[in-house]
Amino acid sequence: MQKTTRKWVHRLERRIDKLRHRYKRWYGYSPVIVQPYMTYGTADELWVAGRLLEAKGVQGGLDDSRWKNFVHMLRRYQSDEIPFTDIKLALGEDERTVTTDADGYFHYQWKKPATEHLQQPWTRLILQAADPGLPRAEDQSIAEISVPADSAEFAVVSDVDDTIMRTGATNFLRHTKTVLLNNAHSRELFPGTSEFYNALQRGASGSANNPFFYVSSSPWNIYDLIADFIDINDLPKGPVLLKDFGLREDRWFKSGHESYKKERIEAILNTYPELKLVLIGDSGQHDVYAYLEIVKNYPDRVAAVYIRDLKPASRSDKINTAADKFADYDVPFKFIEDAAEAASHAVSLNLVTEKSERDVSQDVAETRAADDT
Repeated sequence: MQKTTRKWVHRLERRIDKLRHRYKRWYGYSPVIVQPYMTYGTADELWVAGRLLEAKGVQGGLDDSRWKNFVHMLRRYQSDEIPFTDIKLALGEDERTVTTDADGYFHYQWKKPATEHLQQPWTRLILQAADPGLPRAEDQSIAEISVPADSAEFAVVSDVDDTIMRTGATNFLRHTKTVLLNNAHSRELFPGTSEFYNALQRGASGSANNPFFYVSSSPWNIYDLIADFIDINDLPKGPVLLKDFGLREDRWFKSGHESYKKERIEAILNTYPELKLVLIGDSGQHDVYAYLEIVKNYPDRVAAVYIRDLKPASRSDKINTAADKFADYDVPFKFIEDAAEAASHAVSLNLVTEKSERDVSQDVAETRAADDT
């Protein structure tokens, strides 16, 4: 019964999407944008992804009111996507075409890109909606694709909520308030995080240019907010890999937090078999369990695991047991209170330089001193 109900609900949703699309075609769309997602690839293959949407005007400012932030967040979740429309992709003189799906998303695997147009650490493509009947908010968009430099020593995979960005995910009311009433400027970065992440990007050599990946189970609707937060706080640029919460015919919702992260990290491991990973998360959203599954399957591919400990005094026996299991695979694991503690551990593993470790510790100390005054 449940399977039949889910199938018919899914089909009804798709039917409504098609009718809305026809209505919009007839009466006219508002100006649309091609929203490219920052993705990754290699010299042999580039992954291009994004979404075609009606422009919402949700860019936030430092002085925006909570009400304005709330309205912008509602607009993000009430996205008006443009389905079944061709998108032109251009890499130099080479052009390809991909069609958006029922939710306005597009994905394209660009095989064997021309060497002369491939750049490290970022390759850029031009994207443009091919339908001349669509009013455009911009003539074209630029998609950036991470292609790790030959000097890379390892890659870093980081969670977002309560790992780099304080959201109070373990407290429903606090988390809801933060998510709905703050923008990329007003959300809080944990002290020392920018310095520590940039130290990891520089690596042991000081110039490794290690690639970063931000993997979160937040929906694609808030991609712009997370990408802006990373840029505003001078964190290393990297693909932001989020989740589609849409209904599917085979199940009510997409995969859960733990399985979703595992799938994303495995894809990164398979794309870059020569790179080990540093995994960073927090103790509030099953990151320990997701990372442990990765370590079990790829014990030789993980250089270290850092978990921001949100509630040390009330840490469960279950999470402690999981944390202890990392030692069975000879993978360094550490609960951290702050970035200074992580940097001190990372320098012992030759992941960052001693100077970088001192800079992180100084920044954390200065931030704490300022908060106490």
